Amino acid sequence: MSMSSGIKKSLTSVSRREGRSLTVLAIVLFLLFDFIALSLNVWLSYRIEQQAININLSGRQRMLSQRMVKTLLLMDKSASDEQRYTEHLEELRDTFDRFEFTLDAFHRGGRTLSAESQMIEVEPLTSEATRAIINQALLEWAPLRQKIRQLIGREFDTLLLQQANDVAQRKNLTLLALMNALTVELEHETQDEAQRIRFFQGVAFLMALINFTVAIILYRLRVRKAHHTLDLVDNIMNRIATGIVVVDDSGTIVRANSVMAKMSGFPASELLNKKLSTLLVEHDGMTFGLKKQGERYHCKIEISKVSLNNKPATVYTVIDDSVTVAQQQELTMLAYHDQLTNLPNRHLFKDRLDLELKHSNRRGEKMAVLFIDLNGFKDVNDQYGHKFGDLLLGRVAVRMCDAVRESDTVARIGGDEFTLLLTDITTYDQCKSLVEKILHEICKPYLIQDIVVEIGASIGVSCFPDDANNDADLVSLADKAMYQSKASGESRITFASEWYTDKDS
Repeated sequence: MSMSSGIKKSLTSVSRREGRSLTVLAIVLFLLFDFIALSLNVWLSYRIEQQAININLSGRQRMLSQRMVKTLLLMDKSASDEQRYTEHLEELRDTFDRFEFTLDAFHRGGRTLSAESQMIEVEPLTSEATRAIINQALLEWAPLRQKIRQLIGREFDTLLLQQANDVAQRKNLTLLALMNALTVELEHETQDEAQRIRFFQGVAFLMALINFTVAIILYRLRVRKAHHTLDLVDNIMNRIATGIVVVDDSGTIVRANSVMAKMSGFPASELLNKKLSTLLVEHDGMTFGLKKQGERYHCKIEISKVSLNNKPATVYTVIDDSVTVAQQQELTMLAYHDQLTNLPNRHLFKDRLDLELKHSNRRGEKMAVLFIDLNGFKDVNDQYGHKFGDLLLGRVAVRMCDAVRESDTVARIGGDEFTLLLTDITTYDQCKSLVEKILHEICKPYLIQDIVVEIGASIGVSCFPDDANNDADLVSLADKAMYQSKASGESRITFASEWYTDKDS
């Protein structure tokens, strides 16, 4: 009790001697802390944008690696057709350049091509984990890079093409795994960096709150002597860049600053004598602010107990956090969904495959993995342009989603390649019927911009647990079965079990 009285007397004495100076200092310090918090928020937005670019580029590297392997196979098959061989060679050159530029940009920093073929600046990856992955990728890429460079720079060479194909087959899966590991690591680093920045934001906010609390105490001690307590408190509150609400012990609002009025849409005078539930509400463990029009927004609050006119009161400091939440949601969308079709991307597909494998294994159910590569898409894309091709891919995605059940998953893994996960399969005939329905829907004519086009599809299917009992083998078998369908030159479905049976015989 004596210590509390001593502190109070000291603060009263300081307030009397240095009241005006302390007022200015409190305002300057609060503005400083507020500016620091705002600067950290801007920096967080910038870092999220940069990391989102790196995440997209690392995901694209996996697609480019697969495209190079596919193009080399097509070059081998079209060796007798000079025009087709030249077209595939040009596609290989473009894919090689994009992969090479991006990998070098990750390593040393510099420029690379975006999805729209525009040059963008990329900073070098600096963390120990990402540097290790990039260095390993450069080692794995070196022999394939050498063969492709030789192949691009020479006349047709059967031996060199065969060597390039052999190296590509050996290095492709390793490069795919490294690029996937890079994507995961970048996502983890983004989350860790965001958490660190938010920690410093919290520290700055806490310092501002402490400064604000001390300022209120000093003001109260000073104005109590001059009988102007409320006017001075209102003056402080309205200078603060965050929402401030003061409520009495019954939860009734007795003071609200202009920022809080602007955030809520209520005039400051109208907020007085309303319940705090008019402005703030909790739902699922999160706090939301309420607007006069009925809308709500995500917010952060800090609560401190004070005494106002010798009566207990509570100060709520409110920050509109909706922008940060939206940025987090956008980052999650970029990391787990294909931007063109809004379908799950390769990373999210793998997560769902792992989850469904556990469920199927526990319940004794069957499931199937499909690899789908569109036939004739490149010709349509070359003839009508990339925008037309993007529209076509969007239509294909819609048809596949309509053809499957709600429990199934359709994903785009890059280019004109899709993967599907069919769950709760009871019989082989049921699975075959579902896959045939998907193929039938894909092969129907498409009317886009008054142009009718037709494409086909090569489909490979692997089944759990008949063909394999883990995700890697299921995906690998479906991929190989798809290439078996592709080799036939027409729209076809190949089941891994049938392919292996034919291969053994």
